[in-house]
Amino acid sequence: MRLLLGLDLGTSYFKVGLFSPNGELRGLGRVRVITDTPAPGRVELPVDRFIALFRQGLDEALRAAGAHARDIAGISYSSQATTFLLLDEGERPLTPLVLWTDTRGAPIEPEVAAFGVSPEFHQRVGHAGFGAESAVPKLRWFRRERPEIWARAARMMTISDYLTFLLTGERAGDASTAAFLGLQDLRTHGWWPEAFATLGLDGAKFSRLLAPGSPCSRTGSTANARLGLPEGIPFAVGAIDHHAAAVGAGLGSLAEVSISTGTVLAALALVDRIEPVPGCYHGPHTDGRRFYRLAFDADGAGKLENYQRRVAPGKTLEELLAAADRARRNGNPDAVEAGVLEILTAVARTQAGLVAQVTDSRRVSRIAATGGGARSDLWLRLKAEAIGASVVRSPVAEPACLGAAIFAAVAAGIHPSIDSAATAMVRSASEFPPVSGS
Repeated sequence: MRLLLGLDLGTSYFKVGLFSPNGELRGLGRVRVITDTPAPGRVELPVDRFIALFRQGLDEALRAAGAHARDIAGISYSSQATTFLLLDEGERPLTPLVLWTDTRGAPIEPEVAAFGVSPEFHQRVGHAGFGAESAVPKLRWFRRERPEIWARAARMMTISDYLTFLLTGERAGDASTAAFLGLQDLRTHGWWPEAFATLGLDGAKFSRLLAPGSPCSRTGSTANARLGLPEGIPFAVGAIDHHAAAVGAGLGSLAEVSISTGTVLAALALVDRIEPVPGCYHGPHTDGRRFYRLAFDADGAGKLENYQRRVAPGKTLEELLAAADRARRNGNPDAVEAGVLEILTAVARTQAGLVAQVTDSRRVSRIAATGGGARSDLWLRLKAEAIGASVVRSPVAEPACLGAAIFAAVAAGIHPSIDSAATAMVRSASEFPPVSGS
């Protein structure tokens, strides 16, 4: 049995998927991430807990697949953005993982804010500015507030950089996730020395950049000792979560755009060049030529969940959605069902706006849907109507894990390229055309 391990380093859950070479999910481990909040605005994950969560998820996935770790032929990941830790000269952690949701970097210093909104920054980095959740303000917080740690810090690694280091011993990371740090020059596909100099950071402390999905060594002794994985498994660096999920949902092979409806809304498309687009992030695609363009909106599925808790606590979301779907077809929704339809329609319209942002309002024909909202037929029909394009749903519940498994398949030599791996491993379960009243 040959299995491909795709790990999704999510904010709320770590998910470990084991896939066959044709993209069939054989086993899934899903582990809730419990973080620490030692002070207001601070969100941390101890390193030992991070490792324990990985092992727990891996054990669950192997049990579900009826497999052994020796059956794993390749490994890669999907990563959250800007979560990082500092390490000393011996690569020993000096800090816990500081999550991207941590806001200790606020208020942002004037020189950081000014640099982040400069035209050159946007043209090189591909997004506008540093927010309180960005890594740079938090790194400067350590320099100012924890000088004893800062003086000993020889390495800065994102959460996925650290996973790569634990698995392979390599100080390497993917350029897709690193794009969110605001320190990468997307025009040269490398770090931007001027950004490090201006912001008072040392570029030598950061991991070397590899194109997303690139093979990167094999698992070593640390992977065996701490993570329970045999030595010698081929490993590939991955991509930021929405990018990996887009690949796993069929971006390029089945659809021109990917959308996600979860805690936040997102839309992602591939573009040929970096152009300043308000509210959008850019990063390198797996082919080394194109870039992803990604737009977010914080008003996601949480609005529907809040409505359910407030108005219909005795019903599940699935029951509410089913009732609203029937009522819409029959044309006689009650007050509760009308409220559900209003929320779904509003979110669909917001999603259409995000698609317009990432595509420069050009017409597209097919869109791949991911996230919890993709489970609702009603919601997908409303999105298809709002966007004016067919919406395709993946049969895989965790497309970010599948995207990572696609990268792993190339590292393992099972498929010769990411495009060919995606063609072999991604398929659509259903399609919802943009027909009003469908």
